[in-house]
Amino acid sequence: MGFFKRFFGKKRDESSDEPNNAVEQNIQSQLKAQYHRDIDEDVSTLESILEDREDQPEESVVLPAPDYDEPNVTVDDVLVESEMESFSEKNTVEHASVDNIGNHLESATVVGDVSSEVSFE
Repeated sequence: MGFFKRFFGKKRDESSDEPNNAVEQNIQSQLKAQYHRDIDEDVSTLESILEDREDQPEESVVLPAPDYDEPNVTVDDVLVESEMESFSEKNTVEHASVDNIGNHLESATVVGDVSSEVSFE
């Protein structure tokens, strides 16, 4: 019952709301001014960042065609039955010994389903 008496028993003073409204209006105007200042600062900062950045496209490096590419081929060249050249040995690197390559997996640890460390020796 005390709850209902508090809300329905007394009339609120309208005069006490006026100072609160004035304070709220003052705070609201200050917040709006601060908001506009912050927005202006953010926009000017972004503009200065974008002005410094040069939007130049990156130069692409055109690599020459590999030596097994034949750009000047006609239909007759394709239809002629001749032994085809094998390109399987082009651009390969041969190592005389595996020792000078090094063992880059020597310090690797095994993570996963294996319960113990695996030795490659």
